[in-house]
Amino acid sequence: MDEEFASHIRDRAEDLVRDGALPRDAERKARLEFGGYQKFKEESREAIGVHFVETLLQDARCALRMLRKAPGFAAIAILTLALGIGANTAIFSVVYAILLKPLPYPHAEQLFNLSQRESRDESVKTGFSYLNFSDLRDQNQIFSGVAGAQEHELTLTGHGEPQIVSTSVVTSDFFSVFGQNPIVGRVFLPGDGKIGAPAVVVLSEGLWRSSFNADPNVVGTAIDLDKRSFTIVGVVSAGFRFPLLTKGEQIWIPLPQDPLFGSWLGRRGGHWLQVTGRLKPAVSMGRAQAELRAMSAHFAENFPAENDGWEISMMPLQQMIVGDVKSALLVLLGAVGLVLLIACANIANLLLSRATSRAKEIALRTTLGAGRSRIIRQLLSETAVLSLLGGLAGVFLAYAGVRGLVSSLPATLPQVNEIRVD
Repeated sequence: MDEEFASHIRDRAEDLVRDGALPRDAERKARLEFGGYQKFKEESREAIGVHFVETLLQDARCALRMLRKAPGFAAIAILTLALGIGANTAIFSVVYAILLKPLPYPHAEQLFNLSQRESRDESVKTGFSYLNFSDLRDQNQIFSGVAGAQEHELTLTGHGEPQIVSTSVVTSDFFSVFGQNPIVGRVFLPGDGKIGAPAVVVLSEGLWRSSFNADPNVVGTAIDLDKRSFTIVGVVSAGFRFPLLTKGEQIWIPLPQDPLFGSWLGRRGGHWLQVTGRLKPAVSMGRAQAELRAMSAHFAENFPAENDGWEISMMPLQQMIVGDVKSALLVLLGAVGLVLLIACANIANLLLSRATSRAKEIALRTTLGAGRSRIIRQLLSETAVLSLLGGLAGVFLAYAGVRGLVSSLPATLPQVNEIRVD
């Protein structure tokens, strides 16, 4: 800019020399005509945006000085913002993990819970008998895979101190339906689900690490479950949980090998097996529901004693898992949202009160030449710094709040995804 403005002065001085002025007087006169070019520098910087960045940094430094001069106001405003932002972030982290975040299964949108319900009371949904499940699995044209599961507890012995373990009793195609691969060994094969097959078990990573010291050679060793020997065939990742959604340490065994539910395989009656199906990508919901109605009619016609008046229904697996928790969580999220609005209103009142006390300061700035936009930008810079500090404090409160919430949540709350500040 100095070179550019100097060239203009030289050009004007040369014009004056050609008009008869002495070179020394011509340059002085040219400078006087041109005036102080610092003003033009400022206008040029404003045009190319450099001045904006410079004044923004000046405004930020000024804002920090103003907050240091009013520590009480700054502390109250930052704490109010932090509480509002921290509470909302913590509660939203819970809502996001439970309600909004997709289930941690491949193509989770294809997974549906299947249930049987009495037509007289559609609100009561139950499971399938094993024979009904088998017919549904073998005769349907809409699911790429169907798996059944139940849960209870067994006593683990044969490896350290005896302990009660959460046990998922599943059909042999369970892991393939959920798209889960083992981290050690293998999962169940079709032959594992046959009556008379050797008793095998798959461990969760949590149990494998806590009770087996993450030994990779654990595959092929035996443990006792309720005094019956089972051979460990694999370990699945700690990120996979179903149907025991809140248990990090659990095991899976084939349905025919279970000492409780294994004896129920030959019963057509009873509605005890929780069924999950993976819908084929090209199948519409209308077609799926129509086929399930036809399957319900088939069961009622061929096995009326156990299935007359019962219908098969389906719903997205995530909706089934969430259940009645959704309304309560959304109400809680709305409540903390109101807390944030109240915090914003309180800070607005603080800023208005503070602006009144700064009337003389703003009048002085105006007298010294500050324009309306310049004063507004200064005030916005101050509130931006205030918001940034409140937001940072809110993030720290959110992390602490999420840890506290997770430890205090009821054990029955479905936690398929990890609850954390995302």
